[in-house]
Amino acid sequence: MNEKYSKWSAILSIICAITIFTYYAIAPQEPEGSMVVFLKILFFTSILTGVLSLIFSYLAFKNKEAGFLKKIAPIIILLILLVFVFSFIGIVVSLGDLF
Repeated sequence: MNEKYSKWSAILSIICAITIFTYYAIAPQEPEGSMVVFLKILFFTSILTGVLSLIFSYLAFKNKEAGFLKKIAPIIILLILLVFVFSFIGIVVSLGDLF
């Protein structure tokens, strides 16, 4: 069986995770010059690949493709969202200690 949507879904979700975490890993406090452009490219690439991976995952489910690859994209996107939620909670808790 041809599982083209599942493979692209998994590949794009991994690219999404890599680009979003790279964006936050290399972003300075005050980016200047070409760094701003590079960070924008990373950020919007991560959003685009995340949305495309979810679309391909949906198409894989719709076409009833076999295998687990079609489930990777939603799992990775949820893990990315959980990291941001826990980061936000950590920031709120740490700011509460200041007051």
